[in-house]
Amino acid sequence: MKKLLILSVALTLGFSCVEAKDYVKTQVREMKHAQKYATTKNVVKNRTQDFDIVSVTPANIKDPHIMKFGDYKTIPAADYNAKLKQDEVKYKEYEKQMSKKHSKYYTTQADTEDFYTLYRVAEKLIRANKLDYMNWRICIKKNVDEVNAYNDGSNLVVLTTSMYDTFKNNDDALAFVIGHEMGHSLLGHYKRRNQLYARMKREQALAQTGNAAAAVVYAGMKRKFLIDSKNMEYAADVEGAKLALHAGYNLNSGSDVLSFLTQFDLDSDFRSDHPRTDKRLDSLKENSRLFLNEWKDMGKYNIYNSEVMPVALSSDRKSMVISAPKSKYNPNQYYAPETMNELYARLGYMYYKNGEFVKSLEYFGELFKIDNTNAPAYLYASYSAEYLYKSTNNAKYLTLAKDYAAKALSLDSKNKYMKEQVDAL
Repeated sequence: MKKLLILSVALTLGFSCVEAKDYVKTQVREMKHAQKYATTKNVVKNRTQDFDIVSVTPANIKDPHIMKFGDYKTIPAADYNAKLKQDEVKYKEYEKQMSKKHSKYYTTQADTEDFYTLYRVAEKLIRANKLDYMNWRICIKKNVDEVNAYNDGSNLVVLTTSMYDTFKNNDDALAFVIGHEMGHSLLGHYKRRNQLYARMKREQALAQTGNAAAAVVYAGMKRKFLIDSKNMEYAADVEGAKLALHAGYNLNSGSDVLSFLTQFDLDSDFRSDHPRTDKRLDSLKENSRLFLNEWKDMGKYNIYNSEVMPVALSSDRKSMVISAPKSKYNPNQYYAPETMNELYARLGYMYYKNGEFVKSLEYFGELFKIDNTNAPAYLYASYSAEYLYKSTNNAKYLTLAKDYAAKALSLDSKNKYMKEQVDAL
């Protein structure tokens, strides 16, 4: 009996010792984790990145401003502001019409203010970029906790209520989100991704029957699907940013979307079809260095020469439709993603302006493989080679500079800048 009593006391003391947890030490351990995972730091630190187009052109660099990237004219500020005031009258009319469309069948139950906010942002993106070749549909998906947006088909852009509510007071961010989803549509990602997925599922079905060869093919296709899906997200970010810039939105505020989403990232994106958001921020920052200041003027020109687009409740009672005008442009006037000629010319020119002459020659070289008629591009390639010769004293760059200058002059013999460059070399 005495032994049982001693054992009982010992067990009780043992349990007491187990229960006597040091909660301060637990808090200290948890705070170590917080140094890495704290949401404030992860969100705010990414806002310090600069996505504005900042000129870093070296002093005294040659730039006669003869590279052309679009057919537009600069609109005087007074004329542009007067046009915006005219447009505002039409916007107010549509706002009143939207407020009358409330219905118990309006399943998103978005207030007039919510849909009107998205209408104004999307309509500006469409007009500034000449995307009015079709009707665009915008939807706010009700009661979805996930902060998300997606492109469903070719012309439907869906924002969850959580995405909209998070950025409802930030038009720049909403423009980036809508532009990103429009970018998926413009770049044909919906069809391309579905084709990749269908092929991958066919191989998976064969692999599940015991076909060893199909299993190997499926593994390779799955890897390709994930890589391609990530690359599509990078491309849609850049395309969406370009659309937003044309419409005059600020990328620094727009990138708040990606800054916010960094807090949801996993450490590894190996199995995800989306890249980690910090990588998307890096991609956007690197590409924005090569954006054109002219895009803002192009967007103003397009808005100035177009009329406010009508908006109406969709037949599905879940979205709104921004209608294309009845009088169509010539098909060649509508927005299209950059051709490879345009892309290589822009990258060659912007790398030159940034003083990255090796990169400049790389992309001009790619351009010349597919287009040997762009005289200004040959002139700027000559400039790049000339600066490389001066900095390295490598004779191959002097030869290259002379060859490019001669080619430029042969294509445009009356251009004074071509003549000056040939004489200078």
